[in-house]
Amino acid sequence: MPIKALTLTFFVSFIFGIGLLIPRLVKNRQKLLLFSTALTFIIMLSLILIDLLPEIIELLNPFKNLYNLGLFLLFTILGILILKALDMFIPEHHHDHHENENVEKHYEHAFHIGLITAVSLVIHNLLEGMSIYITGLSDIKLGLMMALTVGLHNLPLGIEVATSYELKKGKKNIKEITIFILLISSFIGALLLYLFNLHLSQTLEGLLLSLTLGMLIYIVFFELLNELKQNYKNANTIWGLGIGLILTILLLIL
Repeated sequence: MPIKALTLTFFVSFIFGIGLLIPRLVKNRQKLLLFSTALTFIIMLSLILIDLLPEIIELLNPFKNLYNLGLFLLFTILGILILKALDMFIPEHHHDHHENENVEKHYEHAFHIGLITAVSLVIHNLLEGMSIYITGLSDIKLGLMMALTVGLHNLPLGIEVATSYELKKGKKNIKEITIFILLISSFIGALLLYLFNLHLSQTLEGLLLSLTLGMLIYIVFFELLNELKQNYKNANTIWGLGIGLILTILLLIL
């Protein structure tokens, strides 16, 4: 049974891999970038409001425990600051866009968003992999459904990362390393539990999720939202927002 539970994470990697391949099949990657940015904005917002926050509240009970509330706020702010620090170490981007801006600079900013998205998703996927493994140990069918649901969440995120990477020339080593880590991150999370028989306490899991929450908040409100403001009238952006909402509703029904 542990081996079967461990292999469930391959479904997540497979679906995420499909998302990474889609940009290579689309000719107009600029339009795909606008679409995937809007789609990712909705998906990440749903992750924050529908998945992460309720899970953190259940694990930490922060509104009834002042100490846990302080830890929750501390680790959420820490997640924001980590990506802000990453902003400072990746200078090839800017937040102010102009109609006649240099296309290459725009692609550099897109690459930056893709990179920090990848960093935050690694931590998120590690925890998701652990959750899938634990669920699969008790009920393999329920674990499979969870793996497929997580994979569907990751599909548009994979499109966003890959599209951002495809538009920016160079940085081959960074791209290959981050994509490889992203693909195996869910499996690594499950593998850690399998090999070392680890058990995350509710508090530790809640704090790690709070860290992830801070990272996603930074990406959504300090990166993706800026892009949407500049392109909110574009048809590709509108389609991305619409399909993101539809996908979120479908994932809630499943």
